[in-house]
Amino acid sequence: MPKAVKKSTKIKNFVIDTNVILYSPKALETFDDNNIYIPAIVLEELDSFKKGVDLNGYNAREFIRKIEDYRTGGDLLKGVKMESGATLFISFHDKESKDSVPEEFSGRRNDNLILGIAKKLQNESKNETIIISKDVNLRVKANALGIKAEDYYHERMGSFVENRDDTLYVPDSYINTMYQESELPMPDYIYGINMEDFKPRVNEYFVMKSEVDDKKGVLVKYFEDEGDIKGFQRVTEYENVYGITPANRKQKYLMEALLDPDIDAVFAIGIAGTGKTLLALCAGMYAVLNEGTYKKMLVTRSPIPMGRDLGYLPGNISEKLDPWLKPIYDNLEFIIGNSSKEIKDGKDGIYYKSQMNNITIDYLKSSNILEIEALTYIRGRTLIDTYVVIDEAQNLSPHEMKTIITRAGNNTKIVFTGDLKQIDNPYLNEWDNGLINASEKFTQARFKHCTTVFLDKGERSRLATEAARVL
Repeated sequence: MPKAVKKSTKIKNFVIDTNVILYSPKALETFDDNNIYIPAIVLEELDSFKKGVDLNGYNAREFIRKIEDYRTGGDLLKGVKMESGATLFISFHDKESKDSVPEEFSGRRNDNLILGIAKKLQNESKNETIIISKDVNLRVKANALGIKAEDYYHERMGSFVENRDDTLYVPDSYINTMYQESELPMPDYIYGINMEDFKPRVNEYFVMKSEVDDKKGVLVKYFEDEGDIKGFQRVTEYENVYGITPANRKQKYLMEALLDPDIDAVFAIGIAGTGKTLLALCAGMYAVLNEGTYKKMLVTRSPIPMGRDLGYLPGNISEKLDPWLKPIYDNLEFIIGNSSKEIKDGKDGIYYKSQMNNITIDYLKSSNILEIEALTYIRGRTLIDTYVVIDEAQNLSPHEMKTIITRAGNNTKIVFTGDLKQIDNPYLNEWDNGLINASEKFTQARFKHCTTVFLDKGERSRLATEAARVL
């Protein structure tokens, strides 16, 4: 085995794994002026994905087109300069790379071929060599060989992934005035908070309490308007929407956000059993059928099943998806069942209370009021006058999330629900998944038509709540 040479402290060699490209096809643009090596086996893997109709297939095709553009600009074996300043190489596994790793890693498994290429590069180059992979096992094997390996951190987020205290203590007079008014400028002071450092998120929800009477309070939402106007709005508290009433204040936050036509995107993040999906669907039904804010509701789930892949299930695509979409149907049936028991009269809409007794899921679908379909088929569409619910969004990559959100046309609201503790996608974690990534980027942009609501109190049952906490 060749003797390792002294490493440079400047340019680095990054060896890229397939899963990084499938996670973000534009990943190569984020490595500055370093050397990027794509093992030939990675191109082979991408070739097996490119015919797929899912988002992995789309990402593979997008990346292959980019490689073709660079190929026309020079010899990829010798290196082609990219617009970002990086130099792109294609590397082949050969006898030297095979001899660079122990016999246990000398087989033709794709991971082993990547390890061989990286180890050979490490031995021959003065530059530090780093494998970039979202595969934990590959990173462990690289470490065993003395090769530095890292996750792809460019989309890593989570600076506010926290359930911070939402209670504010303000002057008693401010609470009294808020009872009378729907909107007020910032109070003169908030107990225990330096007002210069107080920078809440746009559309962040709080419970305001009197500093002299802890039992006296009001739910509010922070707002910023043109002309640097900042303040709080009183939250509209909805009760008995199709027989469903928010069970705690954070569910009240969520219901208000879901039914606010001025909010275009809602990120509902919480543990299992907190009511995210049920409230999202209930509000959607109400906004479409009773208020007429939207013409239809589209519901889907992230296509990462826990267990066997959908492709192994029998039947056509609809029959394959039915088991995976069963939780959606269960929630909708519960809502429709509740609607026939007790509905308060509200605004005139498409349907009146007397008609709701005859509503079924099949009727809503046949009337094009309700669509329940695979997430894959949203790409390429423009969604207009639609209330969209994306369930299990924690399993989406940032690129997939962008693909979905950019489908939104006029008068469309998209609701993303997810649990950061239940990620089934092996290449995502609670810091770099599309749900938290999009939520934080919209927050950082201070986009006033978006909000994130964190839910932490389980309402499904005491057993489910305790299981989510301790297991």
